[in-house]
Amino acid sequence: MKFSKYHLSTDELSDVDMPNKRIIFSTRTATSILIDENIYQFAVNNEFDKVDKEIYKTLIEKEFIVSAEEDEYLHVMSRNAEVRDTVNFLAMTIQPSANCQLGCHYCGQTHTKDYAKEDVIDKYLERIEFLLNGKDIYNGLAITWYGGEPLTGYSSIKKASKRMIALCKEKGFTYISDMVTNGLSLKPRLFEELVKECGVTDYQITIDGTAESHDTRRITKTGDPTFDIIMKNIADVTQTPTYKDYGCNISIRVNIDKTNYQYVEPLIDYINEMNLQDKITMYFATIVDFGGNDAGKESLTKDFFAQKEIEWLFRCYEYNIRVNILPKRSYSVCMVEQKDSEVWDAFGNIYACWEFPYSETYGKGDSLIGNLFESKETYNMNATLRDWSTVVDSGTTWCKSCLHLPVCGGGCPKSWHEGTPACPPFKSNFKDKLLLDYYIRQKKEEIAKN
Repeated sequence: MKFSKYHLSTDELSDVDMPNKRIIFSTRTATSILIDENIYQFAVNNEFDKVDKEIYKTLIEKEFIVSAEEDEYLHVMSRNAEVRDTVNFLAMTIQPSANCQLGCHYCGQTHTKDYAKEDVIDKYLERIEFLLNGKDIYNGLAITWYGGEPLTGYSSIKKASKRMIALCKEKGFTYISDMVTNGLSLKPRLFEELVKECGVTDYQITIDGTAESHDTRRITKTGDPTFDIIMKNIADVTQTPTYKDYGCNISIRVNIDKTNYQYVEPLIDYINEMNLQDKITMYFATIVDFGGNDAGKESLTKDFFAQKEIEWLFRCYEYNIRVNILPKRSYSVCMVEQKDSEVWDAFGNIYACWEFPYSETYGKGDSLIGNLFESKETYNMNATLRDWSTVVDSGTTWCKSCLHLPVCGGGCPKSWHEGTPACPPFKSNFKDKLLLDYYIRQKKEEIAKN
């Protein structure tokens, strides 16, 4: 046996009143354990005869200790492929509208007033049925609505959703749906329809700091502010009985660069003041180039963002705002590795990445798999990014030798394709995150006991 290379560790924790302790994290299983310093040193040096039997058993179970003969990289990649091959939900992203009310400077799309018409919706359903019938492992359909701004094409969403839900009922399949929206049109009445008639229960809405920041960035194409409207919509929607009864969630994404990072903490305070802390989740993302638009020129350095992220996460922890601290095991970096998963735009074009439609850089050529109105025999199944697993395996990226690979999957394939590797902040701040996660779990245990 040997101690797995796919592990991370904090330093010895004397500085936080836990002398002779450290937290270790297996990226193979996304599991963290508080361990005695001497036990860690025995284990990492493969002196397993000096490790307590029960601890040794746990370390094997959580894959900190693995077979000495195992090629760990090959094991991770083969396990990833096995899991991908047994996914029982067909997952599709549909962009029913090429339009959007906003004119965000970092958006790489070209917007037009085009929406998925009846003949395009027919093709959506035709393709879904073809793919569902192609494998006997499927028992569910998952649809993500994206844009443009998907709610500018609400009529198309409503028509397509009813037909997809009916198809799933006919087959005895489960239907689930989520949406990435700017939130500008998400009024309670529309929200009720989306949940009850279209099955959309989870929403991602971007808020770029407080109004002072957000309203210089996420403004309408005519220059009007949007912060107050969107925040009111979020407050109103989360107060509806439907939000709780149907298990809905709004995830607030904050896009961050050098020009607005100082407004993130005040936004967290504002969310707490609005009593939204137990109703939403939050996460923080760096702004990067989108379709060659040079939006990443104001990006924070990875180390600085990682440092600030810890401060923001801790602030959320203090307010009991739900956030994800540690990454999960990643068997697929994103939809590009799931060959049946596709993105369809309002014209019936098919892509492997949801940042490709309505982009002058990626809207055509090798990025295009095909069009739903064309014969399936003409589809380019080797379109841009579809070979991501091969790219990782080739060693042309550093992912093959990275200890974070099992939980990262290599980051965004599109970013690698553009020459701007998108390693996650966890790579820079995992020691702090492991400690923060430990404190959160300890607090939950104390609350449970009382």
